[in-house]
Amino acid sequence: MLFGKKTKIQNLQEQLRKLRDDLNDIATYLDDFIAFLPLPICDIGPSGLIVNVNRSFEELTGFDAIEITGEPFSEFFLEKVEINDLLNIASKGNALQERELTLIKKNKEKRLVDVSIAPRRDAQGNLTGFFVGIIDITQFKELQRKMEERIKERTKDLEKSRKALLNILEDTEAARRKAEEEKKKTEAIIMNFVDGILVFNLEKELELINPKAEEFLQVKKEKVLGKSIEALNKITKLKPLIKLLGKEFKEIFREEISPRKNFYLEVTTKFATYQKKKISFLVILHDISREKAIEEMKSQFVSISAHQLRTPLSIIKWSLGMLLAGDVGGLTKEQKEFLEKTYQTNERMIKLVNDLLNVARIEEGRFVYKPKVVEFDQLTKKIFDSLKDLAKKKNLSYELEIKKSKKPKIVKVDVEKITLVIKNLIENAINYTTKEGGRIKVTVERKNNEVLFSVKDTGVGIPKDQQERIFSRFFRGANVVKMETEGTGLGLFISKNIVEAHGGKIWFKSKENKGTTFFFTLPTIV
Repeated sequence: MLFGKKTKIQNLQEQLRKLRDDLNDIATYLDDFIAFLPLPICDIGPSGLIVNVNRSFEELTGFDAIEITGEPFSEFFLEKVEINDLLNIASKGNALQERELTLIKKNKEKRLVDVSIAPRRDAQGNLTGFFVGIIDITQFKELQRKMEERIKERTKDLEKSRKALLNILEDTEAARRKAEEEKKKTEAIIMNFVDGILVFNLEKELELINPKAEEFLQVKKEKVLGKSIEALNKITKLKPLIKLLGKEFKEIFREEISPRKNFYLEVTTKFATYQKKKISFLVILHDISREKAIEEMKSQFVSISAHQLRTPLSIIKWSLGMLLAGDVGGLTKEQKEFLEKTYQTNERMIKLVNDLLNVARIEEGRFVYKPKVVEFDQLTKKIFDSLKDLAKKKNLSYELEIKKSKKPKIVKVDVEKITLVIKNLIENAINYTTKEGGRIKVTVERKNNEVLFSVKDTGVGIPKDQQERIFSRFFRGANVVKMETEGTGLGLFISKNIVEAHGGKIWFKSKENKGTTFFFTLPTIV
């Protein structure tokens, strides 16, 4: 019985020894674990004195464990009062206390650290000390500071950008308002413009029509805006305008149309461009009905006056002819010379009256043509030969070149009118070549399906600044007027209308004091 109890006690003692050894092993393990833990740890007694530290704590502070064991924990911090307050708070409860403080190392260097304090109690709940963990947050704080600085700088930059953006937006808004005002002004000008204006986009759709154009064309914008050129062509009142514009838009300068009786419009078109790119097509309509009426009245006046003048001038010519022929008696030399000058003056008056009548007929559309098929070479030679004496009197070189061609130069023309053109051009060349020994050359050739006539002289030429007006009525160059040569200023105007009425073209090349070459073409029928 005693032996059994003894054995039981021995077993208990053995178990107790093993338990003590295990506890010692655990304590040793914990000590080693704490010692080598990378987190700085400190064991503090209830009075706030350091009991133990691990190696990480030594490395952080720079002190050996021997140097700091038994020292007040607060002595190693800049905020001593706060450390004591923290220990006091921790002693009164079981919660972990944490605060950012400034650690003073052995070399007096200051480091920002995060301090965590937890109370340590025995089984009865009595305070036996504190466990303290420290984390060096200096680099983190520095990084945080730099980040905050960068954030502040970035915030400033963003604020500047925001202000700049607001300024830009304000400027943009101001520019938009100004553009809107300018647009309204432009629209107001267009809408109140005395001429008609139409604007087509590049897809040939009507984008704008002002009230004056509506009035001229007798249409309402609601019925035409947005419509294509093909759709507009189906509107009867717009057909004359659309026909002039053509399927492919072309630039036109002051061409006439008559949308209705006794109403005339002058049409000018232009592509509107922006940065050298076409953006729209403008059509400008100008009412010339009043000018047309005045022009018609003037033409009627000229026609009536010219007709009234023809009869007395013909009588004068007949009378002078009888006197010069001696039908009413002999004449002295002086009398005959005087009457010859009077006869020549009367002839010039008759020519002027005939020219005025021709102009009036052209303007009235009554310049009737009697087409006839002729050989152009023979017609030109006949007229050329009739003017040889005039060139001979001025001692000019006078030449005709008829170039050979595979096909004949057969044309269908009003012989009287084309004769007037050829004669007028050759006479001009002779009259305006004032120097003796000057040269006149007439050339006839065939170019494809056209006859090309040209007359070249070495005369006074046409001043460059006056060349645009050469085919205008009553125009004579300033250099020609000074020469006091005969002329009405109507010959080239009449010639141009005759040639164009035959489906031909007329033009010239000229240099002042060097000479002039006039050309015209006529279509052949063979």
